[in-house]
This record gives sequence, C-alpha cells and structure tokens, in this order.
Amino acid sequence: MATISFALHPTLKATARILVLTAVAAPFSAFPQPAPEADSGDALRTTAEETLQTLPLAGADARDLIGPQLAAALRYEENGVHDLAIVVIEEALQIVRSAYGLYSLEQAPLLQRLIVNEEARGNVARAWGLEQELLVLARRHPDDLRIVPVLREVADRRMLILRRYVGGEFPPEIVLGCYYSSGRRATGRNCRSGSRSAVVGNILAEARRHYTDAIQIVLRQELDVAIDELRELDMALVRTSYRYGHYLGSYEIGRRSLVRLAATDRMNSEPLLTRVTSLLGLIDWELLFVDGANRKSRDARNEGVLERYEEAHELLVQGGTPQASIDALFSPPTPIVLPTFLPNPLASHETQASPRYIDVAFVITRHGESDQIEILDSSMNATEAQKDELFRLIETSRFRPRATDGQFADTSPVVVRYHLNE
Repeated sequence: MATISFALHPTLKATARILVLTAVAAPFSAFPQPAPEADSGDALRTTAEETLQTLPLAGADARDLIGPQLAAALRYEENGVHDLAIVVIEEALQIVRSAYGLYSLEQAPLLQRLIVNEEARGNVARAWGLEQELLVLARRHPDDLRIVPVLREVADRRMLILRRYVGGEFPPEIVLGCYYSSGRRATGRNCRSGSRSAVVGNILAEARRHYTDAIQIVLRQELDVAIDELRELDMALVRTSYRYGHYLGSYEIGRRSLVRLAATDRMNSEPLLTRVTSLLGLIDWELLFVDGANRKSRDARNEGVLERYEEAHELLVQGGTPQASIDALFSPPTPIVLPTFLPNPLASHETQASPRYIDVAFVITRHGESDQIEILDSSMNATEAQKDELFRLIETSRFRPRATDGQFADTSPVVVRYHLNE
C-alpha cells in the first residue's frame, strides 16, 4: 500500500512524511524517537541562534538545511521552547517557498507545525489564521492526495472544538470562526453571541465537509493507494454522525460510510470474518436508527434488521468460521453494546480487575433491547447511586441481538459482573 507523502527534496522527504503522519494520526511523541537531551531553555536558545546565523539565503545549499532545521524545531517543540521552534520553522518555510513556489504543498507540513506551536504558546488567533492559510493552499490542489491529511486534521480539530463547547467551555475559535452566525460569510454578522444550536450545527457541518472532501479525493484515485486513510476518514465521519445526530440528520451520512467500508473489504477480498464484521457494523447502524430509517412500522423494521443478522451469522457458519469467532460476535460473555466503534461501557473496567463490582442480570430481546433488569449482588463498597447508574445504562442501551445454538431467541438472559473504578 502506498503512503500519502510530500514529494520533497531528498533531505526533507523523510522528515516531512513523519510530520504529515504526526499531524493526522498521533502526537509526535508516539513515534519512536531518539531520547532527547536534557537541554535547558538557555542552551536551546544558544543553539538556535548559532543555527540561524549560518543559514544561507536560498538555493540548493539552503534546501539541504531544511531537514536539519525541522529536526531542530521538533526538538525545541518537544522541550516546550515553542518560540524557538516557530523561528526555525518560519526560516524553513521561507526556504521552501523560495525553492518550490509560494503555493507549493511542500510547505503544508511546516504550516501544520506552526499551528501546533502557536497554539501551545496560547496564540490561538495566529494559529487560526495559519489554518485558514493552509485551507486556501489545499483548495489550490483539489485532486492531490497530499491534502487528505490536511483536511482530516482540520476536521479533527473542529470536532475537538465542538466537544469542548458542548462540554461547557467557550473556545476562542467560536468567535474566530463566527459560528454563531447562520450566514457566516454575510457582513454585519454577530460572532460573539447567539444560538447554541447554530454553533453546534455550523461546526459539525464544517467538520463533515472536510471529512467528505478528503474521502472524495481518495475515491478519485486508485482504491489501493490510500485504503487505510479511507477507512480512518469513513470511521471519523461515522463517529461524528452518531455522536451529534440530533443536530443534523445523520442516518444516511453514517450509513454511506459504513456501506463503503463493507464494500472495500469485499473488493479487496478480505477474509470472511473481516468482511462479515464490517457488514455487522452496517447492520448495527440500521438497528440503532430503526426508529427513523423509513416509513415501515417499527416492528417490521426490527424484523428486517434481525433477518440481516441471521444472514450474517449463516455466512460465517457456511464459511467454516470457528465457533469461538462466531460466539465473539453474537454471544460473548459481556453483551455487545452498540455502537461497536465506541468503547463498550459494560466492559470498560474489566481490565482493571477492581475488587469493587456490581452483578446484574437482564435479558436481551431479539431486537436488541433490555428487559427484566435485576441487581443480584455487589461488593460492600458499591453505592446505591452506582447501582442506579448501571441500571439506567442497561435500560437505555441498545445491544446486538444474541444467538444461542445458531438461533436468535425472543429473549436471551445474561449475567454481567460490572467492575467499578477503584
């Protein structure tokens, strides 16, 4: 599988690839790196001044310094000396623009690191301006795979802003992006106050647009060029659609991504278990949205979804899938709470082996709903409030229907030991 990377001068290519993947997938510290020296801020500043004094103006010799400059900037960034990181990155940015042009994508990873460092030192307004500059640059290259990580990063950042806002914070980007305004490009708009739903809807729509644009760029290429990126983008869109579905209609948006994921596995001839697991994600989605998917009666919709679960189960049986693998999908000891792309709240504390627990019994209906919930036992230090919380969790959750001996019964009894935090 090919990796999305920037076609750079050889001295810059490896560093740029790391920078792009870093901005999209994980903090830089997540990648294996040499142990940084325990430099003091003064020592770093001295090194930076010496480096900057030796920089040539432009040309091939200057390009040869871009890689070492980026390495130095990342070192400053890791040590929290963000002002020096910014100076060095800006010098590298000028060299890149001189060597490759004002609108070249080679400067994108540098702009991404500038954004990170400006935010780290609290300069949110400049970080926002740099991000807008980055988006303008991306729009100049609408069919270039290299802008996929850029669009995904921006979309991820919008979702982070949205989570903070919904959680009770007031990020400065709410004003910088003028998300209160329904017509955000209109003159005389009010950017500082207004409807909470307008803010959520505007941010969500923008994030979805960036995810979707990135997906369309990948789809216009050969499918195997960036299949992992496509999976990640589609799952980001699915999670976004599920979490904020009450603000914008999400059934079709999430469903399209799940259909594409299942089709991709089929086209790539993935193992049967992998293909059926992807298919189950789509069927789970239909069950979660059974109340609003179409105009049929609710019972008819539920039965239609159950038939699809039965067909998926039969595919595994006919394909000779080991029973343990089938049971993991249709009758695991801990019931599967939907959706599966979020952590299972009933299993979230299992690995802690906490001595604090609550034993609960309930049944799961053939349509994935809970009934007959009963607290059986608990450790001495489990509180009544915790028992009530667990009861409500089970009562309001939707579960994947369970199969026993190949059959989806009307009710399937389960007993769960729910471990509490220490």
